[in-house]
Amino acid sequence: MEKSQDDIVHKRSHLSAEEKYQIFLEATMAKAKGDGSVSEVLRRWGIHSSDLTRIRKAVEEGAISNFKARKSRKPKIDYEEYEGLKSEKERLEKTIIEQAAELALLKKKDRLA
Repeated sequence: MEKSQDDIVHKRSHLSAEEKYQIFLEATMAKAKGDGSVSEVLRRWGIHSSDLTRIRKAVEEGAISNFKARKSRKPKIDYEEYEGLKSEKERLEKTIIEQAAELALLKKKDRLA
């Protein structure tokens, strides 16, 4: 019985992040099918079940840390920038009040004329 190139399992000394994620996806899909082919995935990749456990844990921790990183959608600005924007807002509000008063005087003047 001759083994094909796909049936030969090579021990890997290092798996890339992409390969580990691919293993995670394949094992998850095999488990979802329920036909017990997780061991086939492990054999094909040449890893042990403890390696898969570590990969699953790393994926879970990565997902959790990614979700925790997005606590707020508000942009973060420093205090000096905040104070500058606040003073600019106050200056613009005063300008609007002055212009509204001038407009009211001009309208009043036009009615009297």
